[in-house]
Amino acid sequence: MFGIPHIRPVLGNQVLILRVLQLAVSVGVLLTALASGVCHASRLDFPPYTPGEIMLAQRAIADSIPAMTPPPPVGTPSGSPTHDEDLPPAKNSGKAFVMNLLIPGTGHLYVGNKRGWIHLGLEGATWVTYFYYHDRGKQKEDQFEAFADANWDSTRYFASDTYDADRWQILRDFIANDNMQQYYEDIGKLPDYWTGWNDYVPYPQAGGDAQSRHYYYGIRNDSNNFLKNARYAIIGGFVNRIVSAVDVLRIMKNSGQSKLGSNTKVNFNAHTKPFSSDNAVKVTITRKLY
Repeated sequence: MFGIPHIRPVLGNQVLILRVLQLAVSVGVLLTALASGVCHASRLDFPPYTPGEIMLAQRAIADSIPAMTPPPPVGTPSGSPTHDEDLPPAKNSGKAFVMNLLIPGTGHLYVGNKRGWIHLGLEGATWVTYFYYHDRGKQKEDQFEAFADANWDSTRYFASDTYDADRWQILRDFIANDNMQQYYEDIGKLPDYWTGWNDYVPYPQAGGDAQSRHYYYGIRNDSNNFLKNARYAIIGGFVNRIVSAVDVLRIMKNSGQSKLGSNTKVNFNAHTKPFSSDNAVKVTITRKLY
């Protein structure tokens, strides 16, 4: 009883009397307060406010709370733009391909790949090499042609025992058709024309030769070697274009920037001859429609 278990009878009576006295005092105080009609508020009680003041206070509290930012959609990385206008513009793979065919490396730089500087450097080296060897070859060509004009004489050839009317007509056709390259090649290469050189010496045995022809032929070989190196440079530039064009498509496909898609294939066919102008490249783009 009264929440005090196991109390002896004598002590239990004392406790009971004490609890009754406390209850009587509490009830008396409560009745006195109710009878007087006066209640004293504690320091924690708020003073009375009008409804308008309460509404203003609620609005001030609402304005002071920062607006909640909605979470990004599922699958969108934190901090990444969610609007299309904020995304970087997509690069056109076809444009990058054509740019590299025209000027190697510009397609790489267009898509933001620094490898383009390597292809641009190779393109610059190609043209520097080409102009150097081409100019040297043309200088040697002018030199051996002038030397041949001064040291090979058609009248000497007419008076020799190797003169042949048909062969002389071939040389005249070369001159008439402005095929001077073949003309200068034959007078230094074919033994039938060697008798036209001014220092031709017949040997006791069949045939003969001239020291001026050897000198002429050496200059002509130098010219041909320089021009051949110039052609090598052009071939290197051609290869650089093909490699850079294919490489930029591969980079864009691996990075997900390519617009070609998995159903589109690019095929290359090249027809090249190192020492001929008969060079061509064929690019075929096919796309599956179903």
